[in-house]
Amino acid sequence: MSKDISSERNLTSIELGPQAKGFVSFFSKDPSLNRVIKDFRYGYIRASSFFKKKIPKVKLTLVYSREEMNNLLGYKTASWFVGYAGSSSKIFMLSPSVFDRESNHSKRDFRKVLCHEICHLFIRQIHNSYEPVWLEEGLAYCVAGQESRLKNSNPIFNNPEVIFLIDTRNRWNKTIGSQPDVPYALAFLLVDFLIRRYDKDRVIKLLMSLEGRYNKKTFCQKFKELYGKDIKLILKEFFSRQNEQKGGENYVSRTQSNI
Repeated sequence: MSKDISSERNLTSIELGPQAKGFVSFFSKDPSLNRVIKDFRYGYIRASSFFKKKIPKVKLTLVYSREEMNNLLGYKTASWFVGYAGSSSKIFMLSPSVFDRESNHSKRDFRKVLCHEICHLFIRQIHNSYEPVWLEEGLAYCVAGQESRLKNSNPIFNNPEVIFLIDTRNRWNKTIGSQPDVPYALAFLLVDFLIRRYDKDRVIKLLMSLEGRYNKKTFCQKFKELYGKDIKLILKEFFSRQNEQKGGENYVSRTQSNI
């Protein structure tokens, strides 16, 4: 169970203005505040441009230690874990002032990770669920332009149905526990492929068509209605293309040109 630290810690909040509808809560002596404000505006505007909408005011609360993050979530987090988006327009992120000290990320990752978390909140306004996880995480990675972090990952392209091993929270968490970057890489590559092969609006329409609890059969039906093909056929095409490119520049994304 997460807690709202803004009522428990001596944090200051500022509103960011009409372009980026949100607040930042921070320690008054945080030397990275100007950077955070700039990165927040960048992430919000980028997500707003992609999804062609604005969302209610987002509240970013900066966190200053791994222990504090663990207390917020109620469990011990991995060293790569630097932030999360809640279900009520709230984001908790390690401050850039402690980003590289409290995680295995570089400080320069902060902007894209923040954009990624902001994307989750935009997606919540379209589809109030986290499943299929590969679709949500892949889309957030694409919009945030995080493909460079996945260069050392090595997804396996020999079973098109492997995507259904990372579609639910439980299955995703089991996979990410043993090889953190692989499911993110696979999710990113597939969503990037869908955007390039078709268009971003169809991905957004797919999210909009999903209602209630995730069900594999229902999802596949919705996918076929929208894309005109069984998802298994598109997955075969995707995996075939990835195998052709294997060893080359697998992570070159054209998503940015679509934003």
